Amino acid sequence: MLTLAAKLGFLLRRRPGPDGEPPSNRTLSAEFRALPGHTRGGSVQQLANLRGGEDDNPTTNTLTALATILGAPSAFLLPGWDDVAVLSVIECNPTARDVVRHLEGLPQGDLEALLGNLRKRRMELGLEPEVPVTEIPTEIDTGDVTRRYRRRRSMKEAAKYAADSLEGGL
Repeated sequence: MLTLAAKLGFLLRRRPGPDGEPPSNRTLSAEFRALPGHTRGGSVQQLANLRGGEDDNPTTNTLTALATILGAPSAFLLPGWDDVAVLSVIECNPTARDVVRHLEGLPQGDLEALLGNLRKRRMELGLEPEVPVTEIPTEIDTGDVTRRYRRRRSMKEAAKYAADSLEGGL
């Protein structure tokens, strides 16, 4: 089972910023606060703890907001739901949800026959018969952390940051 930190890392790597790197905690925090109806959560420190694996029990509001920001189904960030492609299809397509509901209780042989028919139909439509499974790393990728260098602030930026910190503006 994937950790929340690994899932967040995967989603963040799918959404690089202008510099090609995943968004910073500060950027995510700003996007979090800009969401309609935002009331609390999404601090820079909270996001750092979630990304680093120190916090693995955020509120459902935090998970929903992160999923919205990162363009993923909310269920993907819950334990036990590791296939973002499947969840995206089910979340966005009511007919797909209905198909899944109708699979309940069918014998294994029927399920395999249905899968064979789906593969055949995909080939008829010119699609790949096998839908690739998105590989998600099972551990936090610490390689990115060691190669990143902290951006140095100018004196003016450092003074503003210190003033904001003292005033509680962060």
